[in-house]
Amino acid sequence: MSEQPALHIEYVDADPVTQALCLRYWRVEGGRFVETVARIYRDEGISQTEFTALVKRHSRAWSTVIKCMRCGEPMQFATRSDYISRAERRLFRCPACIATEQEQLETAKRLRIIEALDRGMANARPLAQLDPRHCLYLWALLKYAGSEDLGYIRAYCKVRHERLTPMRDFDRELINELWRNGVIAVDPDSISTAVELDSEQNARVHFTEVQWLPTVRGASGVLLYELLEAHVLDPGFITAGAASLQACCDHLALLECLAFLEMALEEYRLGYRAGEKTRAMIVTALKVFTVAQVCNILFRAARDAAAFYQRGGVSRDHAAKSVVGSFERLMEKSIANEWVVTPFRRNYNLPQSVLSRLLYNRLLGTDDGGFTGGGSLLQGHAAAVP
Repeated sequence: MSEQPALHIEYVDADPVTQALCLRYWRVEGGRFVETVARIYRDEGISQTEFTALVKRHSRAWSTVIKCMRCGEPMQFATRSDYISRAERRLFRCPACIATEQEQLETAKRLRIIEALDRGMANARPLAQLDPRHCLYLWALLKYAGSEDLGYIRAYCKVRHERLTPMRDFDRELINELWRNGVIAVDPDSISTAVELDSEQNARVHFTEVQWLPTVRGASGVLLYELLEAHVLDPGFITAGAASLQACCDHLALLECLAFLEMALEEYRLGYRAGEKTRAMIVTALKVFTVAQVCNILFRAARDAAAFYQRGGVSRDHAAKSVVGSFERLMEKSIANEWVVTPFRRNYNLPQSVLSRLLYNRLLGTDDGGFTGGGSLLQGHAAAVP
């Protein structure tokens, strides 16, 4: 054992020759190492790798100045490079204290999530009291991301084999709506990195990365799924929730068109984010045409925008924005001239979403009726229910 300025050297090997070699490696004067590593290992006739391994195996170097802020443990240096890079640090926490603090943080995170789950379960409502749209959303989410035993809902970022809704942005809105309305709660078994604590120790979650638990009174797991399916498929469900479900149908139709427009423009390398004007135009068109027909008009509008860009003199962004005016003109001409707009077939790059399948195929008994049928499909079905 020996002392160097700002260093305490501890020898693992009692051999004086080995200790002398380690001392030469760690000797510091004036804040700098006295000898170069190359000089030492050449003097000893060994390779740099062998020499470095010998020093690591037979000696330990500790700071006599820098100590852990929490427990007072001195900072340990593994190599000279470690010493050089860390010697100026004064705020230091040892690995043991870091591990302890991390464990305490994980415990605090889990406690906050458990508290939130307990509140959610205390305020849980039975299926019959949930908004019909939320019942449909929960069914779709369980279908999309439910675990094998349906005990929890997997993190959204872990599921990519199909589409929950026509657009990823609305996927997140759907999950957030269920969460904010107390239909699901964060699973305490979520990965810790998906949960953060703010300065007031309140939990903040990255809700696409956490697991979820349904908070429905009286059922969970497979039983909840079976009851939920039976509840949604009950003949009276459509009649009781007609307004809410119609809003869901209308929004799904809009999303189908927006997703198609986004894909069509991407094929021409014209990136575009639809704004309120574009949405309003599509909503107007859907009052007259089916989604499949609107996709035809959108395709032609995207093609016109690409031709506009190819003629030169405009930026990609400007050309992409011209799609709104082109779509409006094509739509108005089609209506004024009573043209028969050929419906497009569903693009294989935009398969029917889980929510659409459950709503149109299972609940309404149509084959992708939201894409090929008109906006009055739900009203017609509701009228047919005795």
